[in-house]
Amino acid sequence: MFKSLKLKTLFLFVTVLGSVASFAQENEVSDAELNKFADAYINMQMQNQEAQQEMIAIIQNEGLKVERFSEIDQATMDPNKESDATPAELKMHANATDKMKKMQPALEKKAIEGIESKGLTFERFQELATVIQQDQSLQQRLQDILMKSQGQ
Repeated sequence: MFKSLKLKTLFLFVTVLGSVASFAQENEVSDAELNKFADAYINMQMQNQEAQQEMIAIIQNEGLKVERFSEIDQATMDPNKESDATPAELKMHANATDKMKKMQPALEKKAIEGIESKGLTFERFQELATVIQQDQSLQQRLQDILMKSQGQ
């Protein structure tokens, strides 16, 4: 249900973990650095949840249900799919989309500040995300850290 909503907002988290940075450094990642990454990752997850709630409120304030917004959104993204949206629904969708796009710079700034508050630069966070994405042992180490931080 939120898949297209997340895509439409271009939220930083998706960009960071989905990108393949060509400048990734060596696979040597210390436990301290991995802990900083985990803290930043958790922070970004919380920010993402808050942003989703804000986006849901925007959609609902425009007069659409989230499910209907997603249906219209998918139809507007797929040139082979015909939309059954009314002109009024299309206007509500456009208004909500514009408002969410206007949120983007503030969301990105807040995400970068959140990363930096955990002791990493944004660039290093991206590098670590890429290295972790390509290294299963690092993924396991990260998962262990995340599980411990959740008390499991």
